Amino acid sequence: MIELDIPGDEIELLCIGNALVDVFAQGEEGLDVRYGLKYKVQHIPMTQMREILSVLPEFSICSGGGAANVAKIAGLLGIETGFVGALGAQIGTKKGPFDQFGRLFEKQLEEASVKTHLFMKKSPTGICLMLRMSNGEAKIAAAPSAALDLSQEDLDEELIRRAKVVVLDGFMLGRQVLVRYILELAHKYGTVVALDLSSTGLAAERTVEIITYARLYPLIIFMNEAEAKAFYLALSRKEEPKEQEEGLSQDLINFFKDYTGHDIFPILTVKLGVRGAVVFAGGSIFREETIPVIPMETTGAGDTFCAAFLAAWIRDKSLSQCAALGNKAAREVLNVQGAQADPKVLKNLGKQLRKH
Repeated sequence: MIELDIPGDEIELLCIGNALVDVFAQGEEGLDVRYGLKYKVQHIPMTQMREILSVLPEFSICSGGGAANVAKIAGLLGIETGFVGALGAQIGTKKGPFDQFGRLFEKQLEEASVKTHLFMKKSPTGICLMLRMSNGEAKIAAAPSAALDLSQEDLDEELIRRAKVVVLDGFMLGRQVLVRYILELAHKYGTVVALDLSSTGLAAERTVEIITYARLYPLIIFMNEAEAKAFYLALSRKEEPKEQEEGLSQDLINFFKDYTGHDIFPILTVKLGVRGAVVFAGGSIFREETIPVIPMETTGAGDTFCAAFLAAWIRDKSLSQCAALGNKAAREVLNVQGAQADPKVLKNLGKQLRKH
């Protein structure tokens, strides 16, 4: 394990999740079919991923994974941030350095002032491929690999005790024992947990699990519009309408308002892209619009919103202010690949969060 000590008695934001490297590439016609990429989003074995990468003439890479993106952005905003995840070892070594992608992941998080707690596993560092086809269609293929080897034994209880907020990668929900262990530790120390639903599939399939957690632990739940609709349908047990209306329905809005009206938590935050965001908390609704832009690449925008929202929340800003800062930060990653906004811009945004 490579670990950096976090100074002081407390950290503000601790992110736990899948440590991945995002790969962005242009795919020639038929490449997706030739290498078995049948769906818009799918998991593939690492051997298949390496075959695809070997035939790509060029690609760009950056650190990725939802929780890691949140950590990177929060660090640049000036929040004392830590990240816990698992990377792969260099081939042929037992206790040597991380593999090439793992070293890049570590370097980029540390450059964002994130204190990394990274564990070396036998499997290679996980990869998520964003492939833009010649017809404009995007294919996403993930080979999580070593990221999935993060275990309960890798978690330092002291880190969770120090944190004000713990961020959980939504794609970890399938590892129920590990997730419940983290939630129990957070609850023990009065730490709030932030969870991004991450996909419409998780929002629909894990609804019972999510609402159980929300009933037992203080949660801030993030979702995009499609995930919010899937979550609402599963939660309310209503059938999906034959014709999907644009935006959030009044029934959904009323349901989320009532659902959050019984206590301080959960806080439900819905990211609406070019229309901004809406937050449901304490039976109230907080809407924040944004300035629409034409995106070059949306990967990482939702994670950036979460990071800025939580940074503002940690600094005791109102929920409207949290959503407004989330909107501002998210706009900054729409013209780059992955969560790679200009550090100077984010540090400037972070000045709004300075402690008084």
